[in-house]
Amino acid sequence: MPGCDDWLVISNHASHAWLDGTGSDRYCSPELSSRLVGASIQVSETQFFCEFSSPERKRLQAGVLYLVVDNILDPEGEETQEFYVLAYGYAGGGTEGDWLFKRDSYNSRWIYGDASGDEWKGAREMADGSHLYEQEIDDIPEWTDQDSECYAKLMELRDEYFTEGDDELTTVKEAAFKKHRQSDAIASTDGFDMDVLYDISPIWNLTTQYQDPYYDN
Repeated sequence: MPGCDDWLVISNHASHAWLDGTGSDRYCSPELSSRLVGASIQVSETQFFCEFSSPERKRLQAGVLYLVVDNILDPEGEETQEFYVLAYGYAGGGTEGDWLFKRDSYNSRWIYGDASGDEWKGAREMADGSHLYEQEIDDIPEWTDQDSECYAKLMELRDEYFTEGDDELTTVKEAAFKKHRQSDAIASTDGFDMDVLYDISPIWNLTTQYQDPYYDN
């Protein structure tokens, strides 16, 4: 496990370094250290959404699986929750995109990488006056042991929902689609939070984008 001076801790509204080298009073106390070591993640929700280009379900436009992880410590040592998100979909030209996201609520950011895990590629936040996560930050967050544990759980659940189609692109398993079917082309668990799609759409390279209808007017 990394030392206290470079831990990245995901929280309900945060994923934040304990010490940032700027003289901040953030710290990692021995008590918090002992609580973190060996702690196992607690998943309170598993949510799924997919949309195909047609009722025949030949092309997956977007498929999203996320976990809500509860026992995350914020910089003040309070247990909160965060999102880990796996996403696949059509990226044009017969190719697909595969994405991994983590919500960094404390800094109001989404951290992103690809579905292979092991490292983050970047993070984005909202620019002043915007409601879209389009502004790239300079520093790429570090991948942590807790990221590895959450990623392993996400990939374990992945096999319940996704498989490889005849075109060798990712698609949704028939049983998962039927279980959560909402229409001929859409399936979703009842508790799926559409705000997740609204947040990550500006980041991914999929041809399908999801926009919050609140901002249409």
